[in-house]
Amino acid sequence: MERQMETDQFSQNDTILSSALNEKMQYLNDLNDSVKNGDDLQIYQLMDPNRYANELATEETEKSQTDHFGLASDLTAQLSHHLSNKLIDYLGATYPFFYYHEYELGKFHIYFGNWWDHRMFGELDPINVRFNFDDNAYQMLSKSFQLEAENRRVNDDTMQKLGDENERITKLISEQDQRDKRKEEIREQLKENQEKSPMPWEAGKVKEERQRLNDEMLKLTQIDEEATGGRSTIKENENKILALSKEETILSLEKQNIRATFGSFDAFIENNNNLYTKYLQSLSKESQVSDGE
Repeated sequence: MERQMETDQFSQNDTILSSALNEKMQYLNDLNDSVKNGDDLQIYQLMDPNRYANELATEETEKSQTDHFGLASDLTAQLSHHLSNKLIDYLGATYPFFYYHEYELGKFHIYFGNWWDHRMFGELDPINVRFNFDDNAYQMLSKSFQLEAENRRVNDDTMQKLGDENERITKLISEQDQRDKRKEEIREQLKENQEKSPMPWEAGKVKEERQRLNDEMLKLTQIDEEATGGRSTIKENENKILALSKEETILSLEKQNIRATFGSFDAFIENNNNLYTKYLQSLSKESQVSDGE
């Protein structure tokens, strides 16, 4: 009897195991067929069935789907490369200002615009149909939109400080003759001070005067040193201002393109947040049209 029970248990286990293996093999066959047939919609469903059901609100939304993508997870780069073809075509129409470069199999840099000095804006994730924007680039663009309402720009304060510093240094350079004249006067005063033979009760006052003159001479000498290197500092600041001005031009181009396509930055953000759903819906419509034909 015990032997029979053990045999039944092994048989039942083998049946479950065989069924599970068949299910996994069927999954890989379905994924392979989808790749061969160019059925990207089916690929997305197979890669993440629960997200697919939730985002597209299918009849299986309430049911938890078995996820077998771990069987093919080592092929993520190849799948990403495959899926990028139709996705980038779609994005080309939806985000006409973005350009993509596959720097490694299945990995794509995003560039904003095709103008000179355009910025790398992040990366495209075809597997999850998502933009992974560079934090600095994105935050700068976001700030530019916010400041625009106040008629201000991202780099205005920095450019103003650099401009003010250049004005201050230019003034120092222009006042060189005045400083030279004052230094000559101080030298004469120091000479007179040293030649004095004060009474004991006047010695402290004479010493204080000498210290004051030496301090003033030191300060003028320090200003001379700053003025001497001032022209190179002015040139450096001018280059910084030019670079910041170019950055503002690029930000302006980026904002113009977003407005021309989406109307507002908020609409751009909303579309980004719903990109997976919108793209898969477009694939679904294409599939329905193909079936209708």
